[in-house]
Amino acid sequence: MQRLIFDIETIGPDFESLSESVKNDLLEKFSQEYQGKSREEIIQIIEEKLPLLPQFSQVLAISFYNPDTKRGAVYFWSKENIEDWTEEMIEFKRFEEEKKIIEKFWEIVPNYQEIITFNGNNFDIPFILFRSLVYRIRPTISLLDKDYHIDLYEKLSFNRRISRMSLKFVSLSLNFNDPKQNFDGRKIKDLVKIGDYKSIAKYAIGDVLVTAEIYDLWNNYLRFH
Repeated sequence: MQRLIFDIETIGPDFESLSESVKNDLLEKFSQEYQGKSREEIIQIIEEKLPLLPQFSQVLAISFYNPDTKRGAVYFWSKENIEDWTEEMIEFKRFEEEKKIIEKFWEIVPNYQEIITFNGNNFDIPFILFRSLVYRIRPTISLLDKDYHIDLYEKLSFNRRISRMSLKFVSLSLNFNDPKQNFDGRKIKDLVKIGDYKSIAKYAIGDVLVTAEIYDLWNNYLRFH
């Protein structure tokens, strides 16, 4: 059986780049949710939340890892001309636009019999589906309807009976490396601004590598076939 682990990294726009109508709607929504905060504080919160909203944000990178072959890849997009490179059986490949990496995603996933994510049902897959709709890309399979998708967030929270199940907390509690030890997703926009795509790509592959370790543990100790 061929297995594939994947994870996405997203990037949101600057708040001030949004239309006045969108800015006003977001300010109204978040002001109701975070009462007592100043306008500047609300804008900062919105800036942090925007990368989670596929209506406004983009998939910056998709990382893949095959736990059987120990090979992987990170596909990211950049307007800058960055040469592809390979490290320790991981291929790092640059595309010119978001649309291309989403098309590549839908080309790859049907070749595997088991797909593994951490919180993929709630974030990664819906985000990719919405961005696919933006570009009028038809998905090659219905990932949310497939029972071969293993979402480790759902498995290890035992259908949400345990809270605070972030990848970082799970990794540390199981004595694995902290995938966020250098930086987390909130720093991605800063790295894009200085053109440090190699750091972004290496951060992206770190998430799927630790997900692979967690999957192996779950598969050996908690999986009931």
